[in-house]
Amino acid sequence: MKNSSKIAVRVLFGFLAAMAACTVLSRAAASVLVAQVEVKKPGRGKLAYIYEGTGSVVPKKEKKVFLWEGQQIEWASEQGSTVKKGKCLVKFRKEYLEKTIEKKESELKQLRLQEAEQQISARKPARVPVSDGAQRALADARNRAKKAQARAREAKACWEEYKEKEKKGETVDAARKQELKEVYLAAKAEEEAAGQEKAQAQTAYELAKKEDAAQDQNNENAQAAARINAQAAGEQVRAAKKELELLREYRKAKGKMLAEQDCTVLENHVQAGGISAGTEYLVLGYGGWKLKGEISREDRGKILQGFQVSLQFASGGKAEAKIEEVDISAGKSSGEEEKQADYVWYAALLDEAEQEAEKAKGTETFVWKTEQESEKEYEQVIPVSALREELGGAYCLIVVEKEEMLGTLKVAKKVPVTVLEKDGKNVAITSELKKEDKVIVSSEKFVSGGDRVRIKE
Repeated sequence: MKNSSKIAVRVLFGFLAAMAACTVLSRAAASVLVAQVEVKKPGRGKLAYIYEGTGSVVPKKEKKVFLWEGQQIEWASEQGSTVKKGKCLVKFRKEYLEKTIEKKESELKQLRLQEAEQQISARKPARVPVSDGAQRALADARNRAKKAQARAREAKACWEEYKEKEKKGETVDAARKQELKEVYLAAKAEEEAAGQEKAQAQTAYELAKKEDAAQDQNNENAQAAARINAQAAGEQVRAAKKELELLREYRKAKGKMLAEQDCTVLENHVQAGGISAGTEYLVLGYGGWKLKGEISREDRGKILQGFQVSLQFASGGKAEAKIEEVDISAGKSSGEEEKQADYVWYAALLDEAEQEAEKAKGTETFVWKTEQESEKEYEQVIPVSALREELGGAYCLIVVEKEEMLGTLKVAKKVPVTVLEKDGKNVAITSELKKEDKVIVSSEKFVSGGDRVRIKE
């Protein structure tokens, strides 16, 4: 019996030892095969948005200065250079200027002569109307017709008187009868010829009056054209005179364009040696410096006045600034496509930034960054690393306990979520998550729903 008891005890201790060994081996295997995860509970909170971009230090005010037209450019201030008040911005060749003045003086003389010529042409021309002669010829024809008509009546009366005597049986001289007849016929023919001459003179007079009217109209048109030409010539004279006065001002300035105040040349669109067309220009900056930050297209409308920004200058310096103005028109031009950075913000230079800008003389660039908290507070916020997405939608994994033969196990459970908004670190969601749920935010191995996990202590 004693031997049987000893054997039973040994078997029991062996079994317990085996179980202990299995447990140790099981736990060792779990430590190798089961993923270790970090968890975090969901909670209320706000999102924090981070915005970044590039920028530069620019003058507070800018001005375009166009070059004098028609001058040979000898020298112009370089881009980035600083020019003091009264110093030269652009220098032109004096010799070319003098030749231009001489040419303009000669042109002005010619224009004045043309103006005088047109003024003379605008005067009413002196002429004798054609109708005056025609009218006199008509009067003469009328007078001759009247006399011929009187002679014809007188000859007719004599001829009819003689024929009346012959009818009464009185003795008449045949020769005298023939003579009276011939006189009458001649007077009648003369009357008819005078009438035709009168009609022709009347027609000629009417035509002469029309010719005079047409000529008067032509003269009036020519005078009107001459007056217009005289006015145009006068305008040319005044324009040439103005240009000459301007050229003389250039001469007085010794062929130099001077800075009206201390400034920095931001842009130089001038070609030395060429003849200026009046379209070349310099862009000048003055009035101190300010910060100009570019806003990317996706961040438009999110950067607002009053935001605090951190600056990292290319020269190595750091500074802080407060946005004073957001310009939504910068970078846009009529007819152009929308540019990548078509919004900008402006801010005053603080002490540190002022020093950095002074070092770089207005050519300093920087990287800016601002972090802004959302106005809305969300009921459920989890880390972005906890969010998972698939074709069926977004979800996260939580750690739950599951009872099995070997004891209580920790496993991952899939919980669907709806994404409301997210920043670079967190995401606002709606879901069936509870405040006490442990959301998996990281894992040393890939984990999916139903996998065993162990929480990292």
